[in-house]
Amino acid sequence: MHALTHMINYYNNTVNEDIYFSVAQSLLENLDQLSGGNIYDWAQICCVSPSTISRFCQKLGYKSFQEFKLGLSNAIQNYNMLNRYVPINKISTYGSEEIAYLSALADIVEDFRKKIDQNKLDEMADIIHRRKNIRIYTNGIYMHETNLQTNLLLSGHTTRIITSPAMQIKDASNIAEGTAVILALPNVHEKTLSLELLQILQQKKTCILLLTNSTRSVYLKYAFCSFCFDGNMTQMDDFYFTMFLSMLSITYRNKYLS
Repeated sequence: MHALTHMINYYNNTVNEDIYFSVAQSLLENLDQLSGGNIYDWAQICCVSPSTISRFCQKLGYKSFQEFKLGLSNAIQNYNMLNRYVPINKISTYGSEEIAYLSALADIVEDFRKKIDQNKLDEMADIIHRRKNIRIYTNGIYMHETNLQTNLLLSGHTTRIITSPAMQIKDASNIAEGTAVILALPNVHEKTLSLELLQILQQKKTCILLLTNSTRSVYLKYAFCSFCFDGNMTQMDDFYFTMFLSMLSITYRNKYLS
């Protein structure tokens, strides 16, 4: 999940009376003015102090204003690439993005059916169940992650979903030894941050269950157990993660909550 999505999610899930809701709203209404501005310019746009802007960036999980500004600028400049639904060659083949999208969905479901392994699902469910503390690190909260979290909570596990890369690193630094971490790691641009996260988790002797859209991912060596596929670097890859997490949730529920 990139910086723009982080801010939109915060805006959608914060009460109107919160000062940081007002900051998010003002920034979202003036996106065209942000890339060239400094913290004082942003503060003027939002009618708040620079220190409030700094705290807002930290609330979103970024270490500093500059880190958030860079992430937001990249997200805006590369919006079409980061939010592409289907590869360009599929659009030209089918004549429209809508038809290409439906075709890609059908291909993904069929490909997933071939790749999914019930033994792998059983193994992951058993690994998770043997541990008290569970983390789910993803690039965005969807119903499927929350369903899995609910199943784990109902079976007595301490479980939390964390989506911000910076917050994931902060959480990992304080994580209890032996915790199981389900890590959905798309092959995106934040590789340095991802490497730092995995190294911290390894030092903490956590049990990493890695989901990745590259069978050649350099991060597979850190995983205790993994599910990987070769994606096409579009939003369609998210469906693989979603389907796997849904299948894992179903398997876990059938084994330990029935």
